[in-house]
Amino acid sequence: MLTSRGFKRMRVAEYLPVMQDLARELYGEDVDISDNTPLGKMLYLLAQQRAEDNELAEEIWNSRFIDTSEGASLEANVRRALITKKKWLKASGSVSLQLEKGTNVPSGHLFRTPYNVYFRTLEEVDAVETTIYSVEVKCLDYGIIGNVAAGDISVNVNNITGLISVTNPEAFVNGQDEENDDALKARYYESLSKVGARRIESIEANVLDEVPGVRSCVVIENVEDFYDADGRPPHSFETVVLGGEDELIAQAIFKKKPGGIRAFGKTTTVNVPDDKNFNHPIGFTRAAPVPVFVRIHRKVTNRFPLDGDEQLILRVIEFIGGTHDDVKYEGLGMNVDVILARLESRLFAVEGLDDVRVELSSDGEIYTDANLSIAFPEVAETDESKIEVLPLE
Repeated sequence: MLTSRGFKRMRVAEYLPVMQDLARELYGEDVDISDNTPLGKMLYLLAQQRAEDNELAEEIWNSRFIDTSEGASLEANVRRALITKKKWLKASGSVSLQLEKGTNVPSGHLFRTPYNVYFRTLEEVDAVETTIYSVEVKCLDYGIIGNVAAGDISVNVNNITGLISVTNPEAFVNGQDEENDDALKARYYESLSKVGARRIESIEANVLDEVPGVRSCVVIENVEDFYDADGRPPHSFETVVLGGEDELIAQAIFKKKPGGIRAFGKTTTVNVPDDKNFNHPIGFTRAAPVPVFVRIHRKVTNRFPLDGDEQLILRVIEFIGGTHDDVKYEGLGMNVDVILARLESRLFAVEGLDDVRVELSSDGEIYTDANLSIAFPEVAETDESKIEVLPLE
């Protein structure tokens, strides 16, 4: 039902009295419409059907708005602002092959990491001499599972005579999971400043919108005539990024960079050519991972499942972020503290958990039952090897 304040959904409890009043008007005040009579049951069924129709009408109404739409309706809404939902992407990059003279590595040959993430070559390599060759590879699986660290691709799946070794000199960062509705809504509101006059917000929005795999982006400027306390040069800005590929990030920054202002970065600098083919050094800073070590002290009941400890470990990794069974979880994101109470509350989703106490550490030696602060620009990360499950005494 439409009102001056929007759509108000009517339920069975609201429709039923209306249907009963109509029955009394039609058949008389003394008509028996109790629940056990045929007429009473029919009125209830009609009220239930009207309520279901009203629920569908509410969904149609909500599909018009960013905050209340979902799925295909949300994608259509954000498309009006020239924003498209980020789809699954396979990670790709280059590996270095040490080959003997005369060795042939065919296109489609497989390499993998020690934890069984597979990559295939995209081109054929013929070794004309004994040296190191660079070849492009792509992950077999979609998503951030293919975002492997430098040196992780080290195993040759099918033996080739003359293939001495394989490695990836740089980390792969362009694998991307499909964007969920909440993340798409957040990016929509962040991207509203993409065409704005304020350059700082425009840079952040452009990097988030244009670069696959970017999870977070923050731009900090120094408007003074001297270096600031964090080492930023006068009249410069620093873009801090979590995820994404170097070249694409630099290009997105360059598109929105104000003229005469330096794009400063502590970890990465990429030369980006303009339309006249002049190179411009574009710097930015990668968010630094902070290892988080966790001890879970738990008390359980007889309903605690056999794999309950493994479920607890998975809940921790989902919350903080990191890797579990070769699957990567985004977790908290950049510059977000690990709040102990929030983490402990997540663990009670495991059936049979009676009580729990969690301790955190950043070095694996000194554990405390306090929140773990994550400074800027850092991101908390953990994995199975950093988590212990112990009985609560």
